[in-house]
Amino acid sequence: MRIFVSYCHANAVQQAKLQVHLAQLKRDEVEAWFDGEMEAGDKLNTEISRKLRAADIFVALMSPEYIASRWCQMEYKRAMGRRARGFMRVVVVVVRPCAWKDTGASDLKVLPRDGRPVSDWRSMDHAFADVAEGIKGTVKAVRARPPGTAPSRPAETTRSAAAPAPKKRPAPAKGGRKAPAKVGAGATTAKGKRLARSRAAG
Repeated sequence: MRIFVSYCHANAVQQAKLQVHLAQLKRDEVEAWFDGEMEAGDKLNTEISRKLRAADIFVALMSPEYIASRWCQMEYKRAMGRRARGFMRVVVVVVRPCAWKDTGASDLKVLPRDGRPVSDWRSMDHAFADVAEGIKGTVKAVRARPPGTAPSRPAETTRSAAAPAPKKRPAPAKGGRKAPAKVGAGATTAKGKRLARSRAAG
């Protein structure tokens, strides 16, 4: 199970706190990736794109800085596109009061509960404990019913190998006339019957 954490570096403290509260999920084979885990020498756009494509859940730490960031919005729009195709779940975490409803997130799962910003909670730990519980529920839902995939193209209809081949029509005789039907070996023609009676009379 892979989680892609998208955040603005102005909210690095909140991102770090989220990672601490996701520790138990990480022990349960859940990867919560963020760009701080990139190795030296990795190409920024290439590595982020690869991790985003591989993720099952996209967590956006929404704040005024996140909405103002061009790069964060690029990640968010890509995630929303994958969500629309059934490839990914998107979870919005409201870090500070902002216009998150204008980002198309009004019908998404928003954390902490009731969309109350983290900054309005008694402590950051209380807020992110609630966020971690919400993400845990999303992980369970994804594991129970994996995200949908793009619809597969319908298989072409093929004739069964056991189906009989269509019968061929007899080729017409030369001159356009039909070939005379063959007479069986035991059959007697009307002409043959007359010949037999004349011989018997003689």
